[in-house]
Amino acid sequence: MNTASEHFRSEASLRQFTLRLLPEWIAALHRDEIPVHIPKRRGFMTVQPGKTFHLHPELFLQLTGETTFTFPEEKLCAGPRSICLVPRGMPHEERVRAKEGPFANLVFMYTRPQELFFHIAHERRPGRPSGTIGTRLQGEFKAIATLLDEATAQAQHPGSMSAHAIRGFLIAHLSLLHLALEGEPAADDREPFKVTQARQRIIRLLPDPKLSPSFLARQLQCNADYLSHLFREATGMPLQTYINQQRLKRAYELLEDTPLNIAQISAATGFTDPSYFSRAFRTWTGTTPRQHRQALRSGEIGES
Repeated sequence: MNTASEHFRSEASLRQFTLRLLPEWIAALHRDEIPVHIPKRRGFMTVQPGKTFHLHPELFLQLTGETTFTFPEEKLCAGPRSICLVPRGMPHEERVRAKEGPFANLVFMYTRPQELFFHIAHERRPGRPSGTIGTRLQGEFKAIATLLDEATAQAQHPGSMSAHAIRGFLIAHLSLLHLALEGEPAADDREPFKVTQARQRIIRLLPDPKLSPSFLARQLQCNADYLSHLFREATGMPLQTYINQQRLKRAYELLEDTPLNIAQISAATGFTDPSYFSRAFRTWTGTTPRQHRQALRSGEIGES
């Protein structure tokens, strides 16, 4: 089975590595050779210091080394050649270390039904994972992501039949990902790699109030002016505007899909002042967060 010992210099090399890797993991899941870790759904959609949660599932293929996931009421350790599935809305923290080789995992993260990021993470700072090469897929991924939700649901009911079902959902998920990758356009049709990296980091770092173009540039080891120029050239949008937009889009989703109060949503989207968050949300949508939620509850805003 391949490891992450090779060095990735481009999105193309990551995609080729992933295309080679997925059939091996699918076959190993068929043979029941891959341990699968899924936490119990406790602490769902809560804001906790030092932990982050996403609105869509996150899938970790542990290649080498190990990752210890801390959830609200349990810890899970994913060793070499194992899988951890983090359910949507599950607060978690990751600590990593070398084992049977340097730490490396392949992470698939859905950000919305039409977008999937995946990246290889290594240990840049002691105990902390950091994505080194990543890429973005666009398409209709809602049905694929739902397979991970189904696996999560089965994990709440231990038993041999549930274990079979979980492996089946994961096999289907990885198989469909492989097909999506095979159908991807040529590299020339995609945006610059640094822009994809920036998008991915923004999604992961949204709860951090320090997130800004200069903070992001330090994360990506490049000049802030260069990154901002590149991002605007590729997207037509200033980088800071994009960050603010993503914060407000996340807040919009949290208002619709979670019971979090306004202060909690403000914190979960990187706003340090709930009053400023409410003003920014009103400027963007024409209504305050509270009014938007009341309209949802009264049926004035239909489902999207």
